[in-house]
Amino acid sequence: MKQYYILIVLYMHNRILEADTVNSNEAVYGNYGLLYTNEGYIYSIPKECSKLLDEFAESASNFTMCSIKHARPISFCEKCVDYYKDFSIKYKNLTTKDINGTSCKAVFISNDRLEVVLEYYNGIMSLWNKGNCNACFDWTKEPTELSNNVKHFNQMYNSTMQCIDHWKPSTNSSEVCEQCMQNYLELNNFYNNMSTDSVGLEGVCVDVVDSMNASRYIWSKTLNCCKLRQSPETVFLVCTGIIASLPLIFYLTVRFCGPIRDLPKVLKQSRFKQTILRSVNARIN
Repeated sequence: MKQYYILIVLYMHNRILEADTVNSNEAVYGNYGLLYTNEGYIYSIPKECSKLLDEFAESASNFTMCSIKHARPISFCEKCVDYYKDFSIKYKNLTTKDINGTSCKAVFISNDRLEVVLEYYNGIMSLWNKGNCNACFDWTKEPTELSNNVKHFNQMYNSTMQCIDHWKPSTNSSEVCEQCMQNYLELNNFYNNMSTDSVGLEGVCVDVVDSMNASRYIWSKTLNCCKLRQSPETVFLVCTGIIASLPLIFYLTVRFCGPIRDLPKVLKQSRFKQTILRSVNARIN
C-alpha cells in the first residue's frame, strides 16, 4: 500500500512542476511579442514595425493576385502597375523606418536563412523586371501613364483586330487578308521599330510582345494570310535563276556565235584541211 502512496505523491509533484513551468513561460513570453536577436528572443517588436509588415504583406498579396488574374492574355504590366507602385512604397517604408532607435529592417530582414520578406520582394521584382514592364510606361508623369509608343501600338493593334473581326465572316477566305493587309503590315513594322534587337524582344514590355505574338498567330496560322506574300518570293526566285544562268548563256553565245563562224567558207575549209594533214603526219611519224 505504501508503494501506491509514493507513486501518487510523485505524480502530484510532477504536475505541480509542470504547472509552475507553464506559468513561468506565460509570465515571460505571454504578454508581448518577441524580437529575435543573436542572444535570443528578448525585446518586444515595435507595433509600428508590425503595422508596416502587415501593409507590406497586403501589398504583396494584391500584386500577386493581380498578376495571376492577368497572366493570359498577358496584360499584368498595364493592369497591375498601381499595385506594383504600392508594393514598392510599402517595402521602402518597411526597410527605412526606425522606431525609437529600432530599425524595422533589422527586425524582419537578414535575421534568418529563410528570409521570407526579402524572398517575396525579390520574387515580385524579378517578375516585373522579367516582363520588362518599366518599358511600358512614362514614369515622368503622375499618375503614371503608358508611353506614347505603347499607346500608338495599342491603337494600331485594336484597328487591326477590328478589321479582322469585320471581314472574317466573309465567304471568301482571302478577302480578310486583302482588306486588312495594310493594317497588319503597319502594325508589324511599328513593332519592329520599337524593339532594339532583331528578335523583337529587347526594349519592349511583355504586354506588347504578347499582343504582337497573338496577332501574328492569327494572321499566319488562323487566317493563313502569309500565302498572299508568296508571289513576290516567286518573282525573286525566278530573277535569281535568270541571273545565275547568265554565265552559261554568255558561254554558249561565244561558242556558237563567235568570230570563227563569220570567217569565209574557204578559210574555214583550209583550216579544216590543215587540221587533217597535221593529224596524218603525226601518225606517220
